[in-house]
Amino acid sequence: MSSPAPVVMKFGGSSVADLERIRHCARRVVERAAVQPVVVVVSAMGQTTNELLAMARALIDPPPARELDMLLSTGERGSMTLLALAITALGRQAISLTGSQCGIITDHQHGRARIVEVRPFRVLDELAAGNIVIIGGFQGVSYKRDVTTLGRGGSDTTAVALAAAIDADCEIYSDVDGVYSADPREVEDAQRLDSLSYGEMQALARAGAKVLHSQAVQLAEERGIAIYARHSRPDVTGETVIRKNPPTRPGVRAVASDASIVAINLSLSACSSRHVPEVIRKLAPLGLRHLRIGPRGASGFLSQAQRTDSSEALARLGAFARSLGRDLAGIECVEGFALVSCVGSGLEENPEVMTRAYESLHALEITVLEVYTDSHSLAFLVTREQRARTVRALHATFIPRSPELC
Repeated sequence: MSSPAPVVMKFGGSSVADLERIRHCARRVVERAAVQPVVVVVSAMGQTTNELLAMARALIDPPPARELDMLLSTGERGSMTLLALAITALGRQAISLTGSQCGIITDHQHGRARIVEVRPFRVLDELAAGNIVIIGGFQGVSYKRDVTTLGRGGSDTTAVALAAAIDADCEIYSDVDGVYSADPREVEDAQRLDSLSYGEMQALARAGAKVLHSQAVQLAEERGIAIYARHSRPDVTGETVIRKNPPTRPGVRAVASDASIVAINLSLSACSSRHVPEVIRKLAPLGLRHLRIGPRGASGFLSQAQRTDSSEALARLGAFARSLGRDLAGIECVEGFALVSCVGSGLEENPEVMTRAYESLHALEITVLEVYTDSHSLAFLVTREQRARTVRALHATFIPRSPELC
C-alpha cells in the first residue's frame, strides 16, 4: 500500500497570536498527522511583525533593508518554535526549521524577495523520520547566503512553494472560512465563494482582500497547486477552493477595497526626456500600481497596506527624484484615496458592468476620480471617506442577495 500524500497546513498570525491559540493549532496538527505526513507553515504571532518594524523605525527610518530582513524573520522563528514545543507536549515528534534550513532559495531583493528554487531534502528526510515539520514562513536565504523576506503575506507564498516542491495539497487557515464576496464586517449579506479561478483570486488580493497573497496565488497557478482557504477552528467547515478553471459564471463575483492609496506624481522639466528610461527602471520595483510614464514625468498609486515598508519605497523614490537635480520639476505624494474593485471574469469585454456600476455610484452621489479595468477587475478611485459606501453600493448592484437573508 502506498503512503498517503503529505499536506501543507499554513496558519496565519491571528491563529498563533497567543499560547492558547498555539495549543489549539497543535491539537489540530496532531490530529491530522495521525492520517498523513504534515508540514506546517506559520506566520509571526499576532502583530509581531508590525511591532518589530516600529522598533526598527524608531531607531532609523527607513531601516537598512538587509538588517530589517534579519529582524523581521525572527517573528516567524518564534511562532514556529513555540508550535513545535506545543506539539511535542502532546507526545508527537516535531522539528522547527527556518526558511534557509528547509531549502527556500531566493533572489537578493531584501524585503520583497522572490523564491527561485526550493530544495526540500531536509523536509522530506524529517517527514520520513516521522516528524511533523514546522517551518517559519515569509523568509528564505539568498544565493549570497543572506536572510531574505518575501514581503507582506509571504507566508502564503512559502506554503505554496513547499506544497509544489513535495507534491502536497496546500491548505491556508485563518480567522475566516474562505473568501467572501465582500468583507463580512462591512457588508452584511456578503457570501462565501465556493471556488475562484487563479486570476480572480489574484485580482482580489491585489484589490485589498487579505485572505491570500497575490504572489502565492501566482505561484500556485504556475505550479498547478490548488489552494484550500479554511477557518482555523475545526467546527467551522466552509472553504473556498482556488484552482484552474473552476465552474463559475462570468461577471462580478466580489468587491474588494484598499483604503491606503497614495497618489505619486513625479514631474520632470521639459529638457529631461532623456531621464524617462531611468524613471522606468527606478519606479518598476517600488510596487506602484497603474503606473503611467511620459516624457514629462510619471504617476501611479502606492498601496501602503500591501507593502512591508512603504516608507522605504517613498524614501527611495525621493532619493531618485533628488538625483535628477535641476531637471526635477517636483515630486508629490497625496494621501486620502481608496481603490474599490469589482472582481470577476470577462469584465473588460462587458460594457454593461461599467454602465451599471456608474449608475449605482451616481445615484448615491459618489464621485469617481478615475477608473481602471482589465479582464478580471474594474477599479474605481474614490476618496477614502467614500470607500465604504462605494463597496456597499457595488456589492448590492452585482451580487444577488442570498435567499436566506431575504
